[in-house]
Amino acid sequence: MAPVAVSPTTITKFITTFKTSVVSPQPNTLHDVITQAVDRYPSHELGFITSSAHDSSIQTKTFSAFNQCVRNLARAMLDWGKPTGSVVIVYLTEHEDNMAAVWACLLAGYVPCLQPALSAQQAHKEGHVGHIKNLFGSATWLTNELGAEQISTISGLEVHLLSELKASAETLTVSADWVAYKAKPDDEAILFLTSGSTGFSKAVVHTHRTILAACRAKGESYGLTSESQVLNWVGFDHVAGSLEMHITPLLFGASQLHVHASAILADPLRLLRLIDEKSIELAFAPNFLLSKLTRDLEKHADVFGHFDLSSIKRINSGGEAVVSRTAQAFASMMKQFSKNPSAVSFVISAGFGMTETCAGCIYDPIDVLATEPVHEFLDLGRPINGCEMRIVDPVDGSTLRHDGESGELQVRGPMLFVRYYNNADATSSSFVGGGWYRTGDIGIIESGVMRLSGRIKDTVIVHGVSYGIPELETHLQTVEGVTYSFLAAAPYRASGQETEGFIIFYSPTFDLDAVDASTKLFATHKALRDICVRMITLPPQFVVPIPVNQMEKTTLGKLSRAHLISLFKQGQLAKHIARAEELLSEARGVSFVAPSTETEKALANIFAGIFNLAISEVSASDNFFEIGGTSIDAIRLKREGEEYFGLPDISTIQILKHPVLSSLANYIDSLLSKGTQTEEYDPIVPLQLSGKKTPIFFVHPGIGEVLIFVNLAKYFHNERPFYAFRARGFDTGHPFFTSMDEMVSCYAAAIKKTQATGPYAIAGYSYGGVVAFEVAKRLEAMGDEVKFVGLINIPPHIAPRMTEIDWTSGMLHLSSFLGLVSKHDADDLAPPLRPLTRQEQLEFVWKMSPPERIVELQLTLEKLDKWVDLAGSLIDCGLDYNPSGSVSALEVFYAIPFAGTKADWLNNQLKPWSGFSRGEASYTDVPGEHHTLMDLEHVPEFQKIFRSRLEARGL
Repeated sequence: MAPVAVSPTTITKFITTFKTSVVSPQPNTLHDVITQAVDRYPSHELGFITSSAHDSSIQTKTFSAFNQCVRNLARAMLDWGKPTGSVVIVYLTEHEDNMAAVWACLLAGYVPCLQPALSAQQAHKEGHVGHIKNLFGSATWLTNELGAEQISTISGLEVHLLSELKASAETLTVSADWVAYKAKPDDEAILFLTSGSTGFSKAVVHTHRTILAACRAKGESYGLTSESQVLNWVGFDHVAGSLEMHITPLLFGASQLHVHASAILADPLRLLRLIDEKSIELAFAPNFLLSKLTRDLEKHADVFGHFDLSSIKRINSGGEAVVSRTAQAFASMMKQFSKNPSAVSFVISAGFGMTETCAGCIYDPIDVLATEPVHEFLDLGRPINGCEMRIVDPVDGSTLRHDGESGELQVRGPMLFVRYYNNADATSSSFVGGGWYRTGDIGIIESGVMRLSGRIKDTVIVHGVSYGIPELETHLQTVEGVTYSFLAAAPYRASGQETEGFIIFYSPTFDLDAVDASTKLFATHKALRDICVRMITLPPQFVVPIPVNQMEKTTLGKLSRAHLISLFKQGQLAKHIARAEELLSEARGVSFVAPSTETEKALANIFAGIFNLAISEVSASDNFFEIGGTSIDAIRLKREGEEYFGLPDISTIQILKHPVLSSLANYIDSLLSKGTQTEEYDPIVPLQLSGKKTPIFFVHPGIGEVLIFVNLAKYFHNERPFYAFRARGFDTGHPFFTSMDEMVSCYAAAIKKTQATGPYAIAGYSYGGVVAFEVAKRLEAMGDEVKFVGLINIPPHIAPRMTEIDWTSGMLHLSSFLGLVSKHDADDLAPPLRPLTRQEQLEFVWKMSPPERIVELQLTLEKLDKWVDLAGSLIDCGLDYNPSGSVSALEVFYAIPFAGTKADWLNNQLKPWSGFSRGEASYTDVPGEHHTLMDLEHVPEFQKIFRSRLEARGL
């Protein structure tokens, strides 16, 4: 056979690779890793897409340039005068900033501790920061301007800004191999904070040795080479983002692309474009994001077959169990988008790992389309090189379980952490003889392959986020009808469920055979559910009442969650569940009204489709929002109702005003008989009517609409009524307000009509804040008590801002608020759009708007045009506004402003509200930006903060 010709370049490359792999020593420290990467692959790249990127532009640095950058930063750090080995808390948001900070700390001889996003709740944030300061015996923080603002109220911290450190580093140029301290393998390298879901965080200590042992084994498992391209969109403060998706590929010389998660969540097609354009081989995505991506990508069938996805070989997944059908659906979706489906053959590798194990240490790489998964959840597979696993009796922690039997999962190996920082008790209790680490998970090993079957730990993981069960139980214990100390909440994952859930077991204080048992049980279960939704955004899958004489406790007087779950799975609690369902059905039957008219039956069918119910389960007395409806669900109801009844328009606001099925049916019947009619203007839209506490009235922002409050109102279910003000002028025949005084008089009268006497609670979002302030003043002038006035991200002096808003900027501001254009585009588009006609400007924005968002909002160009005019009328009302007088007390909530720093926004713009409050004004930090703080992403945290301030005012 004739020899194959090989080019000189190929021969040289082969010899170089052979020599470096055989002759060069293996890295012993992380310092060696970056030095080796630069020496061997100086032109390989690190790429970054930030949270503020509005296109697919990638900022890149070669390994060589990055190395020079971080060594200069490290040299600049020495000016802090900290001793070698000092802990530096790194609190940054972007991947590149975090990465640079960590490497700079390492090269300067410091120990970086990665800090995840701090809580928006002031007390929790201060408690955590104080705990960290005590834990390390020091408090050196490296952060950005926003991070510095978040911790500015906490004394005793030494805060350094990354921007200032960069400025200092730009004046320096050290050698490419400069280090301030030559590390040793067993030196502390990086600290990671645990979630703190069951109390304050522990700091996990990883050394150079443990990290390198993990990274070598991971890279071998993934099949990484210097030619690999890796994509990561997990936060760098997570071990998966920093160790698994950065240091591991760097050890093997692989190029990397780090993308802020928001960039892909906002545009899931971007993931496919990046795989195509950058020939991505390895990526990471937890189960809940695989599920979300699959759902989002389904909407883009128009670009099926559009991308070259042949490069992707493996997607690692961790954080929570991976549902087999979710993995299959995602893989199948990827094939549909591929130009060459037969070339798409990649594995979704479910993995097990923890902060303590340097992320994943057990994997099961499986092509889910070629090999049918055996179980409902993907197996977790076999350990990486050097790692061992075993299943033991969870009681004694050492007796081995047989193949196929469940028990406590334990692991050991060189990738295990060495200790919890300054916490010897927690360290010793985490290990048993032989160096085995107790993971706290229940697993099964069968034929060498491991899968999890439950949890021992006191957490429930919802969409990858850990929530503390003890804290949840503490609040559930307060519900009337629950026997104190006889309640347990236990993690549970039902068949086919995409994320982990939980079950509540409790003993009722009342006799389940009593005459009024059904009424009391119904009220108790509703209260338990409401608390769960408020605290962890998810209702329980089951609530099981067990008579107190049948609820077993341990010899230590505790309820065993594991035992209760075991009884549940074995069907031994079936009689209690059946009795509860019987009583609840009886209670529901009292209020159940079968839909009778054709309109009611048609709406019942639509309700059933939206909420995945049987039509027989839908009552004519059902309230759309009380049974789970969101603002998006309301738009779907509107759309399906219009299609079924042949109506040109069913106003979303009328759905909000008629949320009960029978009432909505009557409204639709009136439209069918009379056509669209102008109703008398009522500024108040009731978004939630249940509960006995003082109602809350919310004033609209500058766009005049109230849909933005729908998701917030749900959290007040069964607690207090929630009313929202909607500006006048949306409906035909209703003129716009012409002055602030006219608007305030209208709203004050509407409050008195709805709630005759005080005390009152009123709040306003953005522009609505000054309106709420004026309404509160008017009510006090009428002799009423106003105990709560909440102002959300608005300063008292709005007139200067109002005068800056012309028609173009007002239209763009509204479009940004509605999600038609990004905030970045809204800022940039004003100058080039102003020379165009009004119609041309509208059409330009219309073409930029996401079609699905236009459908969601049921917008037309004409409606958008009128909406801009309405918003403009509200601006006109505020042109001459000059605050005066005062109210009893003010609650000011502040988020990231439209422009400038948060500190400047708080101190110079918002603090003047103190001059209009007779009592001490309160200023509370809330998550999100000005235009996103009411979004689904932030509203769960916002509602907790807001409700806590209501309660602090005695409401």
